[in-house]
Amino acid sequence: MKRTLLLILAAFLSCAALSAQDKIYFIDSRVVDALVDEVGEDMVYYRAFANQYGPTYSASVYSIAKIVYQNGYVQEFGLAAVSPLLAGTTGAMRYENGKLYLGSHTPFGEMHAEQIAFNLYGDQYFKGRRRITTGSTLMWICGTSLVAGIIGFASYGEPQGCGLLTGIGLAGLGAGIPIYCSGRKMLKGIADDYNAKKGATLTVGPCRSGVGLALNF
Repeated sequence: MKRTLLLILAAFLSCAALSAQDKIYFIDSRVVDALVDEVGEDMVYYRAFANQYGPTYSASVYSIAKIVYQNGYVQEFGLAAVSPLLAGTTGAMRYENGKLYLGSHTPFGEMHAEQIAFNLYGDQYFKGRRRITTGSTLMWICGTSLVAGIIGFASYGEPQGCGLLTGIGLAGLGAGIPIYCSGRKMLKGIADDYNAKKGATLTVGPCRSGVGLALNF
């Protein structure tokens, strides 16, 4: 009987331990089971609940909607944390030529968009930027290799090495284009999501037939 009671008590404590976790709700809809170590002014430091003795991770408070602690206490972030970044911003965020811009197509507009994208979307933003950089680098290098191979064939018939250059160029372009398009899609998705969260905006800008109005909502 005592052994049975001990087993029941152990099972109860195990269940309690499993439920004793913090939940971090990110604004991109991710939910992470964690043990929160510290909440600073700008960053939250936590460990994965499944690997409690593993590495400590960090996340910007601007990327977190709320934290539900193991004792039931809820700490809200959301608009309260993001509002300082949004203060004074006008216009929509847009993607152009591998970069994000907010409002104006200027270095200031690019810098402002980067700041917000970093704080709100974190890893997703950096993954998109890395893919665009990697894809464009592959396309440039391998495109040059392909052109060199084609010129070699056209000028010298089929000398040794031209086939290799052509093959490297085609393979690199085949890998680089999808990587670039994937990064482009991620950054455009960030811009669309930001504009949806920001609400309707009316901007004036150039178009094919002159100057036009753009309504984003």
